[in-house]
Amino acid sequence: MTPPANTHYYRTKGFIYDLDGTLIDTIPLVERHWHQFAIEHGLDGNKANSGDKSRPEHADMFEKKLAEESEGVSILPGVSALLQKTPIHKWGICTGGNQYMARKRLEQCQIHTPDAFVCGDMVSKGKPDPEGYSRVAKELGLEGKDVIVFEDAPSGVKSARAAGATVIACATTHSVDQLKEAGAHSVVHFLTDVDFTSLPDGTFEVEVKNAL
Repeated sequence: MTPPANTHYYRTKGFIYDLDGTLIDTIPLVERHWHQFAIEHGLDGNKANSGDKSRPEHADMFEKKLAEESEGVSILPGVSALLQKTPIHKWGICTGGNQYMARKRLEQCQIHTPDAFVCGDMVSKGKPDPEGYSRVAKELGLEGKDVIVFEDAPSGVKSARAAGATVIACATTHSVDQLKEAGAHSVVHFLTDVDFTSLPDGTFEVEVKNAL
């Protein structure tokens, strides 16, 4: 029986996840705190909320304070189910955030920090460079072509593709078109549309339903 056109299948040896926008949602917390930061420092709060990339004075100190806050941080749909059925040595995390922030967020969401774990302050070049994803794959004992990466941002999709990985993107923070243009093999709303079966040879058959 032929599967529906919006159902995709992949074979993989391991999984790598981005963090913000893929495993967890921090948007309500981040927007609230950066707006407050802008007010405290005489900046335009709307500009801060719109994704301004400038680094005001004391921003690093504020980010550390932000990491300690957990109100507004939540696990995205489908994540817990996937992680619970994945052997811990078969998945890792590659995030552009710093290590302190990432570890705090995982702790707050009660997600185990995997051994294969690379953050933005652990690499010489961040996304879209492939360094981070290549390193996590290596820590899993795999090559880039052997893993499926879950991402939510075009720069992350490009990073994973450059590392040779298959990419399943979640349309949580960017549009479907943006993610496809960046090179995502499949795009879903949430990871509730992703499942996998463990095979006897140690690999996984991954099913993506309701692909956008």
